Amino acid sequence: MRSLPDRGTVAITVDDAPMPDTMPAMLDLLERFGAKATFFMSGCRAVLAPELVAQTVRRGHAVYAHGWDHVRLDRESPRRLTDDMERCETLLARYRPTPSPYLVRLPYNGGWRSARVHRTLARWRPGCAVVHWGPSTEDHMISTRCAAVADVEPECRREVERLMADPRLPGGIVLMHDQPINDRPGAEFKPAVTITLLRLLLEALAARGLKSVVLPPPAPPVWWRRMVLT
Repeated sequence: MRSLPDRGTVAITVDDAPMPDTMPAMLDLLERFGAKATFFMSGCRAVLAPELVAQTVRRGHAVYAHGWDHVRLDRESPRRLTDDMERCETLLARYRPTPSPYLVRLPYNGGWRSARVHRTLARWRPGCAVVHWGPSTEDHMISTRCAAVADVEPECRREVERLMADPRLPGGIVLMHDQPINDRPGAEFKPAVTITLLRLLLEALAARGLKSVVLPPPAPPVWWRRMVLT
């Protein structure tokens, strides 16, 4: 899945959630703007903030597993991949029914071109689909350019302006993170970047007349893809 059929909509997808110092503000911002989002949650974070998982579901957002540990699962064994995804989904299933068909985004989008990974995922959840993105907020790099809190807003605004000029935005799947899991410099600015970026993005989408919606279920695979992935 790479885009939406309705060019009057966008899908904000948020990886690595939920973090207790940013997720409540993110949910409030989405509600303020009448927007919905799709969260790919990391089990190692979700297990520490179960109420935030429950609150995300209550507010009408979509929630899927992003694995348990934020590692390159495409470089692990098929057993490790499915165990990691199943462990996370078992946690999330306490708060909403397991979606079917299932949407998948592995950490780092690893393995999206790997037939082995697709076959493994298809055995784990038949009919599942890997979710790609078009426009990216590049938020994993924003904090590295900040030397002080005052830098956060202009750096985030620059990225949002770039996104608004991207021709893929209408009908696009937008990538952002709830404090991206990485070891890059500027970690102290990640919470402010996450909240500020989402606020500016929602403001810009509203001004553009684009509605943020949850990702729809994947379309049934065409016959040749079923042959490849089974």
